[in-house]
Amino acid sequence: MSYGGLVDEVLIHLTLVIDYITYAYNTLVSFILIKFLNQTPLHVHTTSQSYHPAVLVTGTSSGIGRDVALTLAKQGYTVFATVRREDDAEELKNTFAEFDNVMNGSLLPLIMDVTNKDDIQKAYNSVRSTIGREIPFVGLVNNAAFILYVPLEIASESCNEDSFNTNYFSIVNLTKKFLPLLRESRGRVVNIGSIASWGPAPSMGIYSATKAALRAITQVWRMETRSMGMHFSLIEPGVVATRFTENQLKAYRNFVSFTSNSKYHDITYNITSNAIESYENLFRMIAKRSSLFTASTPPAVVSDAIVHALTAPYPKNTYYVGLDARLIAVASWFFGDRIFEAVQAKALAVPNDMINVM
Repeated sequence: MSYGGLVDEVLIHLTLVIDYITYAYNTLVSFILIKFLNQTPLHVHTTSQSYHPAVLVTGTSSGIGRDVALTLAKQGYTVFATVRREDDAEELKNTFAEFDNVMNGSLLPLIMDVTNKDDIQKAYNSVRSTIGREIPFVGLVNNAAFILYVPLEIASESCNEDSFNTNYFSIVNLTKKFLPLLRESRGRVVNIGSIASWGPAPSMGIYSATKAALRAITQVWRMETRSMGMHFSLIEPGVVATRFTENQLKAYRNFVSFTSNSKYHDITYNITSNAIESYENLFRMIAKRSSLFTASTPPAVVSDAIVHALTAPYPKNTYYVGLDARLIAVASWFFGDRIFEAVQAKALAVPNDMINVM
């Protein structure tokens, strides 16, 4: 194993140790509060070789969604996994077929665009007809997301609409559609947020805004459904080793091509070449700084948190996954946004030798 690989392994195990310490602490606090407030713990649907409660996971063609869908199916759940393309569905089924399915779980891909209400209705009909009344629907994992790296000044309406339609409105619509099924079984919803909602970065303003909105509605929905025996958890990972992470530096380095994309560059904003050049310099600096931090959290670590949120009698309200996520959350709370942003501005200051250099 290389030195870099050894460091990654150490970080993964350290992250898991910290996670399980927080799980234990959360269980203790929850137990005390429940006893003090005379409440009951949440219902847990435990799988077996003959009992396979149903879960829906969105955005399973890669990354976190793919990993958690396979993980839950291996644990014996009936997993409905949404993808947008037939070839992704086939690849997912073939991958699951390679595992030793000792718990007799199922993985059933659904072709669905989460922003399309007709697709949501078709998915609901498919789930309802498949599980009937015999299999309880116990979990919804809202994972599908759209990430766009663009400075706010040049972001067109399409940038904002596409981001909020995928990262916010689709989750609202999907959750509302499946909430009656979840209420029947006292099920749970797990929303995949991002630490970017706490520590937004330049070029990620729209994405951070969608995740901040998701954080707010997760909290409100949790309070509104508490008396129904349901629970809403929010997973807030840091940098995750997914296809999106790999594309991040590519997006930075190909910023000029973005400005010529008619879908996302609205010429009515009268963006000058000087402004575009200034943001290009900022992107170069972000790429330079980002290359210093290559460590990222594997999707399996995020899946571990999602499984805990779905199965623990005392799930956490918010899961910060990854050392970077915990550090950003603590720094934002301890230092405040003024110091946090001052340090960030210093790190991303564009040197003179990068200005007007092509």
